[in-house]
Amino acid sequence: HAEKTHAERERKHRAVDAAPEHQAGAERRQHHQEARHRRGRAGLLGERAHGAGLVFAERLDAEDVAARDKRALKLLATEPGERPAMAQVSTRDPAAAAEAARVCEERGFAGVDLNCECPVKRVLGKGAGGALMSDPALIGRVVAAMVASVSVPVSVKLRSGPDDDTENAAECAQAASAGGAALVMVHSRSVAKGYAGPADWAISARVKAAVNILVVASGGIRTAEDAVACLRQTGCDGVAMARGCLGNPWIFARARALHAGSPPPEPPDLQARGRELLALAEAEWRWYGPGLALRRLPRTTCYFAKDTTWFGEFRSAVQQVRDLDGLRRLVRERFR
Repeated sequence: HAEKTHAERERKHRAVDAAPEHQAGAERRQHHQEARHRRGRAGLLGERAHGAGLVFAERLDAEDVAARDKRALKLLATEPGERPAMAQVSTRDPAAAAEAARVCEERGFAGVDLNCECPVKRVLGKGAGGALMSDPALIGRVVAAMVASVSVPVSVKLRSGPDDDTENAAECAQAASAGGAALVMVHSRSVAKGYAGPADWAISARVKAAVNILVVASGGIRTAEDAVACLRQTGCDGVAMARGCLGNPWIFARARALHAGSPPPEPPDLQARGRELLALAEAEWRWYGPGLALRRLPRTTCYFAKDTTWFGEFRSAVQQVRDLDGLRRLVRERFR
């Protein structure tokens, strides 16, 4: 992904399949499945429908949310079928984080997440997102301000560290826990690495050993089998999925089944993929309007065709689509 483009123009969602945070024992240690993906307005609902137990809305600047900026509030909108959902903000300002958390709670979110892992230059330039990985004490202060301002749980997204030479995820997780966070999600790559290279799940295991709150492992999880393997290797309470669910929301149900020791559902056929693609595109048309939905169409639809022999032809054809009826015709021709 071109991260700056996606950060500024696309919705980012995560989906977690987990027992509610207040549950204890075996129920509380149910695996989580998380999707951090740059899809569209229908993404949250689609993930919930396919088995994600909890979804995270896109990262927004806390200052915009605190000011009740119209764009920010629109992007915080959810539908009943998407809940429970967590809001997600980034900032280095405890006061802005606290006010943003209050706004998110008012809008019905089940919790609020502090993003300390975003590697986008625009966000880092504000001293927010992944920049906080260089200051564990500040993470603790921002979390404490958020926890004091709301009655819902606060979670934190972390990286392995600011760069490959500095692994301080456990220290940051301890600071978040001391501030009152209920959960930390650990992306096992550094901020400097972004999304390149393999993820080291051992980092998540070390964080899990360092704190007594819920820990979700993230990074490099592309299949349901990866999700189960990550859980077993790390001992974490959950696993976070990102690009692995793009064009493949069925990954959640398959991971659930494998984790439970049950036969996983059969992979979807082409017709099922086409139906899901159209459901997503039609929802984007309703939410964004034809103009923006059409501009987003290539990134929204092509993931569903990524494993086909005609992917290149489909990608070229999508570029020529001018309306929703045209997309429907193309999908009928290819996904059959």
